[in-house]
Order: sequence, then structure tokens, then C-alpha cells
Amino acid sequence: MSNPTKAPACHLSWTVTQVSRRLFSVAATLNGADYDFVGNFKSLREAHAAGRLYATNLAHNRFKAAS
Repeated sequence: MSNPTKAPACHLSWTVTQVSRRLFSVAATLNGADYDFVGNFKSLREAHAAGRLYATNLAHNRFKAAS
């Protein structure tokens, strides 16, 4: 790889924490250090879907603004 152009690094992830028996909290990050609160959800499936969607949209909007 001889291209010296630097590309932005991305650590796209989210965390789901069970708050109570039927409540899951979601936070997402792009850099692995700064998390944004996404929301609380009633099911694990909804929580992961929301985290995935939020992190994807966050990355898309951040890289779109950088270009």
C-alpha cells in the first residue's frame, strides 16, 4: 500500500445494558471513548436495532460533514 492518504478511523459500536427485568439502555460510540445515550427499550432486539441504526447514522453524518 503506497497511498499515504490518511483515512478517518472508526470504532463503530454500541452497548446494551439491562436496567430492569424488561428495560434495556443503549449507548453508542464512534471512537470507543465518547458514548452518546440512545435511549431505553423494552426488548433486547429493539435495543440492538436502535444501537446499530444510531451508530450507523452517526458515522454517516460525521464522515459526510468531514468531506
